[in-house]
Amino acid sequence: MKILTIPYIAGGLSHFVPAYVLQQRHIRKNAAVKNHFLVNRTIQRFLMMQGIPCAPIDYDYTVEDNTLTFENVSSMRASIIKMEKEAYDQVEPSLIIEDNSFLTPLIAEKNNIPRISIQRTGTFRSIDERYRNSNHIHSIQKGHYNEKSEFILDVSDVNLAASNCNDPDFNFLRQYVKPKAKIIPGIPTIERLPNNIKNRESYFYSGPLLVMDKPSSELTVRLDEFFKNNGQKPVVFITTGTIDRTPIENFIEFFAKRNYAIITTSDCIVNEEFKHAVFYNKLLPLNYICGISNLVIHQCGSGMYHYPIMNRVPSLTVGTLCYDREDIAQRLQELGVSGHIPHPDDNPNYWNIFLELVNKFEKKTLIDFSAVDKLRSEINETISNFQMERVIQYAVR
Repeated sequence: MKILTIPYIAGGLSHFVPAYVLQQRHIRKNAAVKNHFLVNRTIQRFLMMQGIPCAPIDYDYTVEDNTLTFENVSSMRASIIKMEKEAYDQVEPSLIIEDNSFLTPLIAEKNNIPRISIQRTGTFRSIDERYRNSNHIHSIQKGHYNEKSEFILDVSDVNLAASNCNDPDFNFLRQYVKPKAKIIPGIPTIERLPNNIKNRESYFYSGPLLVMDKPSSELTVRLDEFFKNNGQKPVVFITTGTIDRTPIENFIEFFAKRNYAIITTSDCIVNEEFKHAVFYNKLLPLNYICGISNLVIHQCGSGMYHYPIMNRVPSLTVGTLCYDREDIAQRLQELGVSGHIPHPDDNPNYWNIFLELVNKFEKKTLIDFSAVDKLRSEINETISNFQMERVIQYAVR
């Protein structure tokens, strides 16, 4: 069997890593399956060094001056459709696996090929409607440049009505949210399915699809020097991931003034007085960094929120005006394993809420460690019980 795997083209590592872990942890065990990736040239080199085949297409796009207009959005969409069709023609797959790749129905459903989609709470919301904010959008709608993306709005389930109904491909695009099988990279207690969801048997929990990487030798040297200069200070790790640009400078400065050592992936302007207390690197081995931190503050992205739980580390989530993240953040707080700081636009009292949560952390009352341990056990059991063969069999039957 040939599989064509397509991560979301503008999703960075956040949507590539789950597909990669799925390949390395599960798919490669089956010698009868050959999984090809459609990715950009940089990731192609990484995959091919490990013997993972790729469609020979540079699956990428650029936007001049980071400005999205109707003209270049239309051009991008046409270019992406062309690249995906070329990859389909070259690989000739009998199954498509994708992660938020909204145009794939044009090569899957249109050619009567089954599709497996990696889906999360943002697609099958189960949170009580009382806690929903109508002003929030899906994180992907922010676009790669932190603005609402017209490109996404035209093809996602968020606003299908915006699409051109005269387009003969429109009905195929509408099928995006209805793939044959869905893999949820999480656990049932957190990523809950609605009680009335259709085809419940088509959803398969894989547990977190994360890379348990370690720091490079160069990064280890830099971290060792940082900790040497910061003595026995408590460590707080602050990140908003690789895409989101929600400001966090005030949090960094707060902890620096409070005599913490701060590790961050956000390239913020830091007061000269506190530069020695802040360690910045654009990309970090998240599992390792969470493991050496006393507190983790993050944007609640799907590829992030499991790490503090797996490492038994208290965490805070920051509001980003995105309902897919907000739903999970509120669920984690409800379970007693994290605290949530609302976005300033949602609650002008956010700073006092933050101070109260920090106070709880310092008094060691922020989270319920017994609840954390239950989730850790569920994560391990879900990973152990997941069978990719069953998902494939369900999709192709």
